[in-house]
Amino acid sequence: MSTSLLPENRSRAYRLGRHVEHDPRSLRYAHGVLPDSAIKPVQWTRRVPVFDQGDLGSCTGNAAAGVLATDSAAGQGASSVTVKGTERAVDESLAVDLYKLATTLDNVPGTYPPDDTGSSGLGVAKALESVGLATGYTHAFSLAALKSALQTGPAMLGIVWLNSMFDPASDGTLPVDHSSGVAGGHEIVCTGWDGSRFRLDNSWGAGWGDAGSCWVKEPDMQWLLGQQGDVTVPALVVAPQPAPTPTPTPADPDLAFAVAAHNWLTQKGL
Repeated sequence: MSTSLLPENRSRAYRLGRHVEHDPRSLRYAHGVLPDSAIKPVQWTRRVPVFDQGDLGSCTGNAAAGVLATDSAAGQGASSVTVKGTERAVDESLAVDLYKLATTLDNVPGTYPPDDTGSSGLGVAKALESVGLATGYTHAFSLAALKSALQTGPAMLGIVWLNSMFDPASDGTLPVDHSSGVAGGHEIVCTGWDGSRFRLDNSWGAGWGDAGSCWVKEPDMQWLLGQQGDVTVPALVVAPQPAPTPTPTPADPDLAFAVAAHNWLTQKGL
């Protein structure tokens, strides 16, 4: 088990809080990689506003709640969920509770409350599973695997956060300046890929970036994942309902093939 803390630069108003927690056993649960011909641009719709974690290092819980609220091939994103028999809104309060639980399930010293020590993508995936909101999770170990995962829904990304990345450009693109220094670690939701950039939903309120979201260019994403990054894909428990279709082409036969191929890979344990 490899667990490490990326020291957080608290000179900015925005909190971080992600730890690197890489378990060799996760290799058994690698997400499948689809053929290049099956990878299409995709964007999944979020059904609740972007959260704001405020001064709490709860980005992992916010990312998990963000995935719950986002459409996937399995069904429409949830505005409410049932947790241990109680209906809960998918909001910042739920995100904080998932963070609390994650701090008890990860291998990071300290639990919240009272210790706001942050958590990991692995820890919050375990939290989703423990409260019955997910049946398990897989891990994407390459850019191709991330694109494959996005064909059927959103994913949680754990990445280093550089000082340059606090201030997206006017078009929402995140500047990934390697020389600007590491501000800490962050967990964020990846909701789509347009063919050259990845769409990310943050947890710093709608006033940040492009209504709370941003875009990361593909070479920059490749670099970020290479800096002890991780991609966690929860297998969510969803109520039976018609599955939404991501943009751009509801009737795209290649997209239908991608979904079928993903299901086949999942059944085979690949």
